[in-house]
Amino acid sequence: MTEPAALIHAAEIHSMTALLLKFFNDGVSQRMQAAGQPLSALQFGVLQMLQFEALTVSVISQRMGMDPSSIVRLIDSLERKGLAARGSDPADRRRNPIQLTEAGRALLAAVPPIAPGDPAVQALTALGDERTRQLRDLLIKLLLRVPEGRAILAAAPRPPDYIADAEDEALVRG
Repeated sequence: MTEPAALIHAAEIHSMTALLLKFFNDGVSQRMQAAGQPLSALQFGVLQMLQFEALTVSVISQRMGMDPSSIVRLIDSLERKGLAARGSDPADRRRNPIQLTEAGRALLAAVPPIAPGDPAVQALTALGDERTRQLRDLLIKLLLRVPEGRAILAAAPRPPDYIADAEDEALVRG
């Protein structure tokens, strides 16, 4: 593909993925509001990351592609709400891993990140299973070709029905 064509496609995909993300985030925000916890989708995303392991601000900022100072403010807000807490690392006093509180775990258990009534879910249902899987697989392939995306996907399990090709595997191995 030529560079001008790639730029045009990148701009189109950027616009469309931004809209999809907005639709997904609106659904999360509405469910948070209904649960009495007016959290942003970004705050909810951090809580989701913390449900599996305690993470430092540095790791969270890398995974989210955000400036650490923005993450610190976000964590401060989650701490004030009682949903996350800074811990300490006895081996390294400078390291303060963030972990979920019981209230944070309860909120994640009560509020699903995606629900059947979400506009994006309804749109995917209308696309059908085969085309939805094709879209998902193309997004995985696209992310594997971006260094930060590759690093994140290398640590995450692939969907069981995803079929990686030789190029995908070579990208993951580096």
